[in-house]
Amino acid sequence: MFLCGCGKNNEIVYVLANDSYRCEDFDVIKEKMVVLINRARAQSRNCGYKIYTPAGQVTWNPTLARAALDHSVDMATADFVSHSGSDGSHVDERVEELDYSWTSVGENISAGRESSEEVVAAWLLSPEHCENVMRASFTEIGGACFHNKDTKNKTYWTVVFASPDEGALKRANLRE
Repeated sequence: MFLCGCGKNNEIVYVLANDSYRCEDFDVIKEKMVVLINRARAQSRNCGYKIYTPAGQVTWNPTLARAALDHSVDMATADFVSHSGSDGSHVDERVEELDYSWTSVGENISAGRESSEEVVAAWLLSPEHCENVMRASFTEIGGACFHNKDTKNKTYWTVVFASPDEGALKRANLRE
């Protein structure tokens, strides 16, 4: 498949369709994920057989984004798709390793998709992933995509959802 258009001086420009499945830039993912997830959370939604009412908005957290990137890199490097890391770790352990104290935590992953829109749309069609998007207890997210052209899926996406442990934050601030 290819697209054709006119360039400068009306010459015809042919552009081959992108079949390499590249990731969007980090700043684009950061902006789009918050908007797309908050848009989904703003309305009632059926996630499988569960009905969710609108949930509050989430905000971006750079620590959660780091945990998401680490997991996406792990999946892309070892060519696998799983919530368990290549070392057997799970999302709760990965965020705690980065000193994020949480009261609730979850993770959505995807592979082989090229845009944030595609990823979020797919999650909303999956009952378990949709539940994470709609879970009112989650107040923060961080997401990332990592590309490895030498793997089956090419792109590996992770979004980490969490709610910070406010008590732990207050205790840490008191010690300072």
